Amino acid sequence: MPEVSVILPNFNHAQYLKSRIESILTQSFQDFELLIFDDASTDESLEVIKSFSDSPKIKLVESNRENSGSTFIQWSKGFEKADGKYIWIAESDDLADPRFLETHLNVFKENPEVGLSFSASSWIDENGEIIHQPKHENSFKKPGFELLKNELGKGTFIYNASSCLFKKELIPWEKLDQMMKYKYCGDWLFWIGFAEKTVFARDSKRLNMFRRHNQNVSFKSETEGLQFSEGFQVLGYLLEKHEFSFTEKFKLLLHWTLKLQKSHLNNKRQFLAALPFPARWAYALSSVLVLLKLR
Repeated sequence: MPEVSVILPNFNHAQYLKSRIESILTQSFQDFELLIFDDASTDESLEVIKSFSDSPKIKLVESNRENSGSTFIQWSKGFEKADGKYIWIAESDDLADPRFLETHLNVFKENPEVGLSFSASSWIDENGEIIHQPKHENSFKKPGFELLKNELGKGTFIYNASSCLFKKELIPWEKLDQMMKYKYCGDWLFWIGFAEKTVFARDSKRLNMFRRHNQNVSFKSETEGLQFSEGFQVLGYLLEKHEFSFTEKFKLLLHWTLKLQKSHLNNKRQFLAALPFPARWAYALSSVLVLLKLR
């Protein structure tokens, strides 16, 4: 069996797909299988995929007759059919450094307690030009429970699945049904599931190229306010299932309500219905803080 299963979910990314597949096939570590799931693309995606039909690394190509409406459904299909010990979800519009798999597999080899390893990213535009390199992405190794109290309470700090390699045995299967109901925050719930079980490691080397363009699911979802309507549901789960002190809880609520206050969404108060009672007080305080910053 292969060491790694690479799951490539695609929908209408024909213009990026050739370079994406090439960035997978040219990895320095070659003991992997590639599983491609096309979600009823209406562009030339299938033609691009067929051009790689002679590659022995491609184990499976599946194309839906109708669009599923969720990349997370494609993830789940891949998990069920993957034979590798490790999983890499390689989103179809991103790219990877040739050392991506080799580097993360070395992390697992040197740190057996780690269950998820991810790297820093360079953000690229439609043409592959670097437009941003987040400065905060330093190397670390932390138990998941620490992240639940801090970074993961403020949203998915693993903002791009393509940057991760994780152990298949740790997949939080119990969360997949709920995850697949989300369009935007399913990955946040997914990473919380890993944090409940294992240690995370981040490598500061920029081995992932995260493409940002107007067709990104994240752009559309943020416009619709899904980061709050779905995100507050995930936050509610986190606060219910894990112990937080009053101070920790209030800081998280203040963080989220301040984020909502600064957003360009209309009818902001309607989103607060999904938050616990203290959020009303946090929202009022966030309004005052925003006004003070504007002065």
